[in-house]
Parts: sequence; C-alpha cells; structure tokens
Amino acid sequence: MRNVNANRLIDVNVLCATCSKRITFTAVAAIEFFSYPHQLKLQFGNRSLSTSVSLHRIIRYKEDIMCVKNSVRSQQKRFVKNLQFFTIIFLALVLQVWNAQPAGAIVGAVENGLVAYWSFNKDTVKIKTEAADVLSGLVAAVHGDPELAPASDCKVGECILFDGSVDRFLVEDSNPPKIDRDWDEITLECWVYITALDDSWNRIISLDDMPANTAVASLYYDDDDNQHGFFIRAGGQSTQAAKDNVLEDIPLEQWLHLVGTYDGATVHYYVNGKQEKKYAMKGGKISKGGLLLGIGDRSDGCDCDTIQGYIDEFRIYDRVLSAAEVQNNMDATGLDVNPSADHLSVTWGHIKARRR
Repeated sequence: MRNVNANRLIDVNVLCATCSKRITFTAVAAIEFFSYPHQLKLQFGNRSLSTSVSLHRIIRYKEDIMCVKNSVRSQQKRFVKNLQFFTIIFLALVLQVWNAQPAGAIVGAVENGLVAYWSFNKDTVKIKTEAADVLSGLVAAVHGDPELAPASDCKVGECILFDGSVDRFLVEDSNPPKIDRDWDEITLECWVYITALDDSWNRIISLDDMPANTAVASLYYDDDDNQHGFFIRAGGQSTQAAKDNVLEDIPLEQWLHLVGTYDGATVHYYVNGKQEKKYAMKGGKISKGGLLLGIGDRSDGCDCDTIQGYIDEFRIYDRVLSAAEVQNNMDATGLDVNPSADHLSVTWGHIKARRR
C-alpha cells in the first residue's frame, strides 16, 4: 500500500472482521474497518477509538468494502482509491483524540540539554545524608537538618524544606565533571516557596566558585535591597543588580516557578512563565575551575546566603531554554523518559505524578 506524506505518520492496520484479512500500511489517519455492515474502528499508534456508526452511513458504495471473498486484489485497489476519502472524513476526529490529554496526564519536562534533575521525590531523598539527581546520578550531600516535606505541602510530589539557618545541599561532582566545566550556556530552574525574609542575600540555587567569586550563576533574592533575579558573573562582567533585577521583594507564601538563562551575552529571568527581565551581560562563558553547585545556599556553605522555604523540581541545562520551553516546564510534572535501571525510579507514570 502507499505511504502518505505528513507531519505525523501513523501505522495502520486494516482488518476484515469476517475473514480476518489484515493489511498494514502508513497514513495520516489510521482506519481499521470491518466488512459491511460491521462497525468502524480507528487505530493510530497504540491508541484506538471505536464508533457505533455502521459503515453504510458514511461509505457511498458498500461494494467498496465487501469481504475479501470477492477478491483481495480488487479490495486492495478499492481501498487505495478510497483512502483519501476515509482520511478526510475522520481526520478531525483522529487529531482530536490523538492530541487529547486525559485528566491528570503527566506533562514531560524538556529533555534536550538537561544535565541534572532533582525531583526531591521521597524515593530519591535520604534526608539525613543525600538527595539524588534522578537523571544522571549526581548526588547532593545534605548539610544541616532540612526536612523532606509531604506532598500536601509541595508543588509536585515531595519537596525540601530549608529553615534558613544552616540547611543546604552541596552537589558532589562526577568524573568527568558535569558541574565544574565550561558553561557556554546555562539554564537554572526550580519551584520555590519562600516563607520568610531575613534582610540579606539568599541563594535559592547557585553555581559558583565561592569564595573566589569570579564565576557565578544564581537564582537569588535580596530582601535587604528589595530585589530578586538571576545573577551572573563571568569574564570580569556581572549583573548590575540595581537595574537588572526585579526591584521588589520576592513574593512570600506562594509557589513561584523561577527560571534564569544565560548564553554568554544575554540574561533572561522568568517568574511563573513570564519574562520579568532581559538584559545584556557580555561576559562570555562561565569558566570551569572550582565550580560547585549549592541548593539553598552558596556552594561554599558560608551559612550566610541560606533561604527559608521550600524548593521543588530543580533542573539545570547546558543550553538556553526558549520562552515556550519555560512554559512547558512550568506545566511539567516529571520527565518523559525512562532512564536505565541503574538509576532511581524515573518513569512516565511514576516520577512525580501528583501536582498541587
């Protein structure tokens, strides 16, 4: 049978219910039809849809779909002749079902360029010792006494509660390094729920070489100066907080989806899917050499930039996410992947199917 040139090709099985003759081909809309006057079934990929409408209501010539007792060759010719007719009739229905998202369906986060992902699901956290990156196997060592908060308090599944004292995570790098490397581009993303302000810098997520302080990418807020944003320091250049940040306190007691991107020349800062800031910062790459990744404080654990609040769904990319990808990730409840069995549980239906 012929192939139909389309953006989304679908495997088709045509079956006669009377004689069980099956024809397989590829088309825009898959139509599995039975011999007259039996019912109609649409089949596309691993989905199918049945209808109670008998074929004689939509087919002009019932002889076009007579059982193969007449001749398999004749039936195939007639099917080819009428394929376009069938496709046009059912295309809208097929596309509607194909694109439909069932209630509670998981939206997968963007995978392209994803370096690490901390879901903070209870299956990935040993709250006294470590939290595992479920994608690539990096481990965040626990410092202080943060809490594993129940799903009812979190954005997607479980999350981490930091009390603003000495609580933080420090990511242990791999070999070869995933953290201490040259970052030509970077995206930091997380959900955060801040419970209190304390008149200082507070680093929600921070990739940096502290205390050298020559290379920094940090989602942070500074309630002493009433501002929040995505701070970059690279190539001797840095964010000018007084003009590049959002000049107001970070909102309290509400979930915020924060994303910062940097491509060596431009910084974008998104809050809840909306671009709040875009500014030039032509520092070039964030260079390797002592880079560490801190969660809930800066990486050297000074206990001076800690936060008070919850963090959930932290992802780091080695490229800039587009505005559309940022929106996708804001809606995401996990990953559309299934890593190797050596990693912790990360599946389409399991990694964080519960969303607050």
